[in-house]
Order: sequence, then C-alpha cells, then structure tokens
Amino acid sequence: MEQKRRILHPPFNPSLVEYKRSVRFEDLDDAQDEALDVYQKAKDVLKPKVLICERFITSHAIIEGIPSVTIDGVVFIGKALRVLHNVHRVFAYVATCGDEMECFDVSQFDMLAPYWVDSIKQQGLRDARLALMAYCRQTCGIAKPKSLNPGSGNVDIWPIEQQQYLFEILGGTQDIGVSLTESFLMLPNKSISGMIFASPTEDYESCAYCEKDGCYDRRVPFKDLM
Repeated sequence: MEQKRRILHPPFNPSLVEYKRSVRFEDLDDAQDEALDVYQKAKDVLKPKVLICERFITSHAIIEGIPSVTIDGVVFIGKALRVLHNVHRVFAYVATCGDEMECFDVSQFDMLAPYWVDSIKQQGLRDARLALMAYCRQTCGIAKPKSLNPGSGNVDIWPIEQQQYLFEILGGTQDIGVSLTESFLMLPNKSISGMIFASPTEDYESCAYCEKDGCYDRRVPFKDLM
C-alpha cells in the first residue's frame, strides 16, 4: 500500500483581540505602537504548515519492560507507546507556525518584542494544528484523532531524543522549514510533532502524564501511566 506524504498550507487567521490579551497590550503604554507593528509584520508573513505522512506499524514488542513499536525499520520505545498495542496505522506529523519570523530583527523594538513574536507565532501553530486535526477527520477517516508526542510528559513517557527518528520516517522536514537542535528541540519553537492514531479502546491525552504544575495547556489531570 502506498504511504502518503502530504504538506498542508492552512490559512493564517490571527486574532488581534487575542494577541492584545496575550501581550497585556493595555499595560504596554508607549510600546503599544511597536507591539502593533510586530503583530502586523507577523500577520503578513507567517505561513503555518503541516507535514503529515501515513505510516504502518510492522511490530509491537516489549523491550526491557518498556513498550515499543517498529515503523519502517525504526524502533520507537516509551511508556506512552502502550496505547498503540492494537494500532497498525499511524500518521506521523510536524505542524509549525512557519519559519518566516525566525530572522526577524527584534533589536529595533522594545525588550518585550521576542515575547510579542512568540505570541503571534503561537496563533500560527494553533491554525496549523487545527488544519492537521481537520485533515485527519475529513481525509484520513479518523473521527477522534489522538496524538502521541515525543518529549511530552515526563522523560520516560516518550523520550524527546526519539524526535530524530520521527523526523526520519517523515522523510525530513526541510520543506516546511523545521529543524532539530542538538538537544532535539524544534526550530521554529512554535512547532509540534508526533503520531496521530485512532483507537476505539484507548482514551489518551499526552498531558495526563506530565507532572508540570500550572500548565496553561493542561487538558486533563495528571495520572501515572505505568
């Protein structure tokens, strides 16, 4: 069966109201014009992107007590992978805000400018993620997409070092402008990666296995995976 690799180019529809709330616009005083200038520049150039690739699990195993799966000869291992025990098809992906603001010179603006840029990039990532989920539902036939993310949760859940292997089965991510640092973090920083899957027997949320307190994006309470 042919394995499909697709690049999505969702429209970027940022909200000025959301941006102002995020950067505490009313408290910026004489920097408000600069904050609006940064918003407009990012609005004009950012192009969210998604790379998604259908892949098939060829084996499930337990390695030293830890669940693992093999895809295209690449072995992934981590506690989180136990949710794939009845799954044979996944969609590897990277979704990003776009790399168009990575060389933007913030030195000409207020010292808070990097935070302003991150705020608008976060909206770009949101649009990319929404496009990813819509694609999975409408094109891939996954009514309730679940996502496994390397580096999400505690270190032993799915180690972030395995992000390099995820990029390998994606066939590289240069065409969407995403790269890995030596510590396996993604650039642009407002990018996410993982595997989308459908399973009628598992209700998985990656943030359930992260002990980080006060997380803005937490969707469910913490629980111990194993």
